[in-house]
Amino acid sequence: MKPEELELLKKYFPEASVEGVAAMFDARKFRVEIKWPRSTKLGDFRPPQRKGDICHITLNCDLHPYQMLITYVHEVAHYDVYQQYGRKAQPHGEEWKHIYKALMQPFLTTEIFPEDVLQQLNQHFQNLSASTCTDFDLMKVLKSHDERKVNKTLVDDLPENARFLAPNGMVFRRGEKLRKNYRCHCETNGKSYFVSGLLEVEVL
Repeated sequence: MKPEELELLKKYFPEASVEGVAAMFDARKFRVEIKWPRSTKLGDFRPPQRKGDICHITLNCDLHPYQMLITYVHEVAHYDVYQQYGRKAQPHGEEWKHIYKALMQPFLTTEIFPEDVLQQLNQHFQNLSASTCTDFDLMKVLKSHDERKVNKTLVDDLPENARFLAPNGMVFRRGEKLRKNYRCHCETNGKSYFVSGLLEVEVL
């Protein structure tokens, strides 16, 4: 990568990871696109659709640096699986898990991640799931390092009966915890909903 491209990477990735991110890109042949936030995914990998195309990785623009790095390596692992196995391997099967762990290993240092994030990442890789979004503890600690959300609180951190404003503009009162969700009473329409403990809300 050119020096100006390395500088651009510093906007999205932890600074100490930039050389590794660039080296990973330079050793492969794919296109990276930063997309507007998507509620259903943090990023994705797409194999070539037509003859002459190259592989395509997308990443959401609203990911903070630690999450951007994790998502990027996650998708590069899909690229490597595709190069080695084509479409024969399962999307998040044993081949992908092995490659993803290996690709992440050089980044699992305190020079790149805070100690609490590193601890959760090491636990995450002991029982690897298809997405970091399904790992409640990892997602919670990642959200705690998002400096852009200084005025937001996770539902999981609210006391029982606390009132909060959800991103959709509705007012809720936090109820009992049921696994990783909470039964919350909506004061706006009088109904009850199951709300994720990871939802970022404004305390009232």
